[in-house]
Amino acid sequence: MALILAGCGVHSGSFTLDLVRALDEADIVYVDTYTMPSATWVLEALKPWAGKVRVAGRELLEDRLSMVLEEARARSVLIVSAGDPLVATTHQTLLAEARRLNIEVEYIPGVSGVCAAKSYSGLSYYRFGRTATVPGPWRHIKPYSVIAVIYSNLCIDAHTLLLLDVDERGGQLRPRDAAHQLLEVEGELSTNLNIRRVLHETPVMVVERAGAPDAGIHIFNSMVELLEWRDDARVPSSIIVPAPLSVTELWILESRFNVKLGDRWSRRSYGRREFCRNYEILVE
Repeated sequence: MALILAGCGVHSGSFTLDLVRALDEADIVYVDTYTMPSATWVLEALKPWAGKVRVAGRELLEDRLSMVLEEARARSVLIVSAGDPLVATTHQTLLAEARRLNIEVEYIPGVSGVCAAKSYSGLSYYRFGRTATVPGPWRHIKPYSVIAVIYSNLCIDAHTLLLLDVDERGGQLRPRDAAHQLLEVEGELSTNLNIRRVLHETPVMVVERAGAPDAGIHIFNSMVELLEWRDDARVPSSIIVPAPLSVTELWILESRFNVKLGDRWSRRSYGRREFCRNYEILVE
């Protein structure tokens, strides 16, 4: 039979015809609740196929992967995830392992939350650099690598999309908590490595539920301003650290959101070399 990896986009309205066909034909439908926060809407949308739906968490998709693959030898097994399945390393591993075992694999793409966040932001899609995930405190990891990604992107005048970690219960790290971690660690680096602190005065955007009908964007003139934000972003959400905006990007943002953005959005009080220097010090 076959293993089918399918994405259902960012809300129930983004189901594709290929996905509906696969749901009708599959013997078993696993719903991935591990790689995407707030996947409960997926379970709600799959009620017409409830008789063959099972919940798949981290244990099944990673620790008991062999069991899923054995099922796919004899039956049609569909693994559904929010967004696009092959954005996640977990599903790339599933695909590679299935192919290694000569199990037929079908891939049904969906609207990616990562792509939707970049597109919805109003920033040039082609100016985005590397993407990073801010780890939650439950990981007990300081985000040195995340700060390195931000520095390296700003060094080449590129925007940074920051994804927010998800805990075992599907809860997502709050944007202001992510900002607190980044500013705290940058302060530590400034003291220990003589790195200039730049993030506290760098503008940021919080994108929430990108691609959904109720998507929204919150604009902050600095990461400190985000730190002081008292509202909770709706899940899923992400943070964008923009490079200085082009004339076109500035016009788009001011027109879309009816705001007047200050000079900090189009130029910084420090040049790109400062970011390059910070990156080089951090990775040495």
